[in-house]
Amino acid sequence: MRQTVGYLMKQIIDKHKVSVDASFKSRNLTLSQARVLQYISDKGGRVAQKSIEEHLDVSHPTVVGIVSRMEKNGYLHCYTDEEDRRNKMVEMTERAVRLSHEMQNEVASYEEELLRGLTKEEIESLYRMLDIMYKNVNLSDAVYRKNMTSNKGDVIGNKSKGMV
Repeated sequence: MRQTVGYLMKQIIDKHKVSVDASFKSRNLTLSQARVLQYISDKGGRVAQKSIEEHLDVSHPTVVGIVSRMEKNGYLHCYTDEEDRRNKMVEMTERAVRLSHEMQNEVASYEEELLRGLTKEEIESLYRMLDIMYKNVNLSDAVYRKNMTSNKGDVIGNKSKGMV
């Protein structure tokens, strides 16, 4: 019997998380923390904490916990934004910058392994399909209800807060 797309995606994500968590364990990092580092690195090494919440689409308490643990482990430095004191700024330490470069190589290697056996055209097609699926699960409840009544049989998911 053929497995559902959701089941296969969950299995891939779970195996990926186990693999990455094991890889980062010696550095006191989790997959969620690695994603935060990558995001901050992509933004030049410093961001407002609120932008991490928005980028990862997770709640404020979730990001506070992640950032606090990373600060405690010497990867981040947090301070109040002098221009807008309502903002908490999050900046990578030198240790995090070095680690970010290592992580980029590991992520590229893992991505290569994950996509092994696929042609360039298949990879491009996969990205297009995943992009469509991602947009589908991010539809608002109103659009969800409208689509369910006008397109019987279409399955559209709801966005979940709290998982990174």
